Amino acid sequence: MGGQAFTNLKTDTKIEVPRLSSEIYRQVVADITPKLELVFNRVTIPREGPNKPDFGDIDFLVEGIRNPEKADIWGTVKALLGAVYYVPSHHFAVPYPSIPDAYVQIDVELSPGSGTKDGPELFEWTRFMKSDSDLLQIIGVIHRSLGLTCNDKGLHVRVEEVQAYNRKKSMIFLTRDPDKAMEFYGYDKAKYHEGFRNEAELFDWATNGRWFYWKVYEDREDRSRMEKRAMFRSFVHDYIPQCGKGIITHNEEESELDTKATSSRRKEVLEEALRTFDKHRAYQAVMTEHNTQGIEEGLWLRINNSIPLEDPSRGTTLKGLKRWVAFENGQPYITKEPISGSKKLRWTEHISEDAVSDVLLWVVENREKVWKLEEDRTVQVKRTAMKA
Repeated sequence: MGGQAFTNLKTDTKIEVPRLSSEIYRQVVADITPKLELVFNRVTIPREGPNKPDFGDIDFLVEGIRNPEKADIWGTVKALLGAVYYVPSHHFAVPYPSIPDAYVQIDVELSPGSGTKDGPELFEWTRFMKSDSDLLQIIGVIHRSLGLTCNDKGLHVRVEEVQAYNRKKSMIFLTRDPDKAMEFYGYDKAKYHEGFRNEAELFDWATNGRWFYWKVYEDREDRSRMEKRAMFRSFVHDYIPQCGKGIITHNEEESELDTKATSSRRKEVLEEALRTFDKHRAYQAVMTEHNTQGIEEGLWLRINNSIPLEDPSRGTTLKGLKRWVAFENGQPYITKEPISGSKKLRWTEHISEDAVSDVLLWVVENREKVWKLEEDRTVQVKRTAMKA
């Protein structure tokens, strides 16, 4: 939160949260850490970015509540820390060591999976994810087009065919061991554990992996990240243009050529990931579902996209298409009676790939009729329920 968690807290006087010098930061950490260790099995502070001159708050990561039966664990933490103020989720204001009527913001984050058998591994992975400021965001972006993804559960590889319609189902878990992840990326583990003296050293490390690939993405997420994250902004605007490794697409033709090259390399990354982490069985499971249910989902995504987002009847129309449309000789038609849930059709069993465009056109031309049928049916169902 950068020391801003208490900005809007209503109190008689403004809560002052001055920035911390390195000396005060270390002093408060030394005081708070043993207190948190009375409550949690594991306590750490993810490594800060290099050469940080001062600090807005102190971010602790914790795992494993020692006494899980205790009802108010955060009340216990507040008392142990001597916090004067507390704001969910888990922001504490403790007295500033050398400034009267001022406070230090202490953030305590409970690691994902805390208290489970995977808790210790997830704790180490989360520390890795949160260390060195924006490092993992940079790693994520420069490998995103190759299908590699880091989230709070670990390193994953995405199956391209499935990602087109379902990002969650496209992911195959690889590892949550930071060292194994760095090995796969081709990073210098010894250098990582040694730490980075400055941003340039960190950027050099991030761009010297085996799969390094950079392309500027002008999407909403990246623009937002550049606005909010200083290190990421410096990487994109200052480092990449100077290092000579960046690929910046300026028009659709260049983008299409670049996409074809990326697709070939993405397959190479997938094959290597499956081999390295022995995930061929998981991949086969994903592809089996894709070749059955997945293709149907992909078709419905295209149908969904054929209806304008701003159309308020969109949801009802999609339900109606599944309830009022059948096929004869591959051609859709509107039925006289609604199709029951147990008899709903798999459209891909009735439509050839060559006919999909014609079916999408039919949906556009007939969606108002389908919407009206489904809307009338819904109203009738509600009336019957009210009479009962």
